[in-house]
Amino acid sequence: MIKLYGFAPSFPVNRVRLCLNAMELEYKFEITNPLAGECQTEEFLKLSPAGKVPAIDDDGFALFESNVIMKYLCRKHKSDFYPGDITAQANVDKWVDFTTIHLGNGIAKVLFNKVVAGMIDADIDEQSLKDGYAFIERFLSVIDKQLGTSTFLASNSMTIADFCLLGTIDPAEVLEIDMAQYPHVDAWRNKLMQESFYKKMHNSYGEMLEKMTAEMA
Repeated sequence: MIKLYGFAPSFPVNRVRLCLNAMELEYKFEITNPLAGECQTEEFLKLSPAGKVPAIDDDGFALFESNVIMKYLCRKHKSDFYPGDITAQANVDKWVDFTTIHLGNGIAKVLFNKVVAGMIDADIDEQSLKDGYAFIERFLSVIDKQLGTSTFLASNSMTIADFCLLGTIDPAEVLEIDMAQYPHVDAWRNKLMQESFYKKMHNSYGEMLEKMTAEMA
């Protein structure tokens, strides 16, 4: 059985969870809390040398990096969520990388300062927070235009690009991002959040975070 090592508030982890759920693959979610040092154990570092989540153990085959894991799973199980056609695949890769590198960078900055800093008693970096919101506004606007031209991010069929984006912007309400500014993204997101592959993960990011924070108190 696949073991997925991760932490529920991590949006890269949640990309993989969405993919696994949508593919209806059986897996065990091994909660691994980086805030408690659980990613620095000798055992975990064998799976992920940088001590970061997510990582998977697929019957002895270890792999890290969320987007690579999704591609591996789709190739292994011959899923159209990552198409085999070279041009279709490149189009998916384009939006996966764009989401991860540009939008994900902004989300990470805001998430750290709005959520994680309080968990680890760290100072808030106001410049980083400002930069994060600027990145989100700039790059989510590009994605909104794209979703105005197609049903899903990379095409009219769902792909791992959608799992990547959905996981990345899942904390939107917690981060006080006004999704009304991005109507195409908002409509696409609201539709996917009603799907079983999302509901199997949690009802909402905010509800999950509130419950986890209460348990940690």
